[in-house]
Amino acid sequence: MKKKIIITVSVIFGFIAGIIFSGVVISISSGEMMVREFKSPYDFEKTVEVMANQINNSEGWHVTDIIDQNQEIISTGGSPIGNYKIIKYCSGKYSGRMLKVDDQKKMGNMMPKTFAVYEKSNGQVYISTMNGAVMGKFFGGEVEKIIEEVSLEVEAMMGFINLKYSLF
Repeated sequence: MKKKIIITVSVIFGFIAGIIFSGVVISISSGEMMVREFKSPYDFEKTVEVMANQINNSEGWHVTDIIDQNQEIISTGGSPIGNYKIIKYCSGKYSGRMLKVDDQKKMGNMMPKTFAVYEKSNGQVYISTMNGAVMGKFFGGEVEKIIEEVSLEVEAMMGFINLKYSLF
């Protein structure tokens, strides 16, 4: 009888420990999974220029806006953050497919797509973006298919930084 109690308690303890461990791992890695960061081989201005050109020269894609986030912050009373630009870009083909279905119209809050380009205190320039591979899995169905196709095209456009979306 005592042996059965020990086994039962051990199994329950192991199950609870597994849940806690899984929660901690997911919590720690979820930020890294959702947002990807890549080092740029260029200085800040050259990175923004190359990215805008890559987007505008890709069939069906165009830059809709480049926001100087540092200037926006300063002009609204915030403290300077250094070089920081947000590149907004779009594809009419994919936007049309995504937004034509009523149940998918809510996805417009993630449009247009964006890249953040910024310089850290070490002088290195970085680019960040949402991880399309993970984002698609959250939605499934047609939305996942569209996000997957978009991700492949964005990877091709941004080959100069070895941008690859992945689940891990």
